[in-house]
Amino acid sequence: MKRLLLATMRIGAGVLVLLIAIFMALASYYWLGWPDWLRLTLAVVIIPVLAGLWFLPGDRLWTRRAAVLFSIAVFFTAYSQKEVLTRTFVPLHERIIDANFSGDVVEIVNFRDAIHPVGAPAQPRWTTRSFNLGELTGAQLVYQPFGNSAATVHVMMTFAFQNGDQLAVSFEARRTSWDKFDALAGFFRHDQLYPVLGTERDLLWKRLAHVPPNELYFFDIEGTNDEIRAYLRRLLEFVAELHDRPQFYSTVSESCFTTLIKLSPQIQQVVPWYDLRRWVPGASVGLLQELGVIESDVSEETLMKRQKLGPGVKPPWEFENANAWSRHVRSRIGVPGTAS
Repeated sequence: MKRLLLATMRIGAGVLVLLIAIFMALASYYWLGWPDWLRLTLAVVIIPVLAGLWFLPGDRLWTRRAAVLFSIAVFFTAYSQKEVLTRTFVPLHERIIDANFSGDVVEIVNFRDAIHPVGAPAQPRWTTRSFNLGELTGAQLVYQPFGNSAATVHVMMTFAFQNGDQLAVSFEARRTSWDKFDALAGFFRHDQLYPVLGTERDLLWKRLAHVPPNELYFFDIEGTNDEIRAYLRRLLEFVAELHDRPQFYSTVSESCFTTLIKLSPQIQQVVPWYDLRRWVPGASVGLLQELGVIESDVSEETLMKRQKLGPGVKPPWEFENANAWSRHVRSRIGVPGTAS
């Protein structure tokens, strides 16, 4: 029995070393700031070198294994201290958003109100806007599939105010190119977490100006204005933190949906870490229904069908202002057909 236990432990340790070596190889490949030749070399040699030192029989086996453990410790010490680097980003992600509070009034610097011609490059516009959180009247979750799996879904929020203004909030991976995006990089501290605060005619129309247009779904957040106001304040305070101390985007722990969950103490505490739905944006609707955050007295399928943005959405430039376009969008929710 003792021998079986020791053999199991040796096998387990070997498997763990292999998994760590694979992670180190991929992390090296995505390590910004290192020369390309070094990143590629480490990505290629780390696995066979560590596996050889650990598994090959011969002299000094335990010394070699100690060297492997030391190398792993050095690597992860450096990895834990990685910092976000300045890079050349796409124009829509060029500026960093900041939020400054004065009581209930928040001033948003680099508030985005870009123009998105259909099938053409965006025209960024940056302004400074102020919102009075005391005048907040509600919020909606916006659900945007962009692929064929539950992982290829973007989730964002939009907040409504008494004067008709809408504040759209989206957490994204800060992009250096719209043509090249490696989803695997999000596991290895490669991309910067980037908050976008802007008008709905920017953030929503950006998805609809895509060819073909993305589908959009709108779900009312159920809660008191005080609860929603406290949540929005946490979002904006986090935006201010990111302005001063940039963080990495993480597919697992700091993505579009997981960031929204972490900033909601109620959800963060209620949903256990092993519930896969908290990590998968495509599972957000069912999860939030179960928690009573969005309407839960109908099935998820029925709610999705009813809250889908239908066809006939006109471009923002046909309306006198952003608020008029936002009202127009909501008049098309639930209209049968495909948005175009």
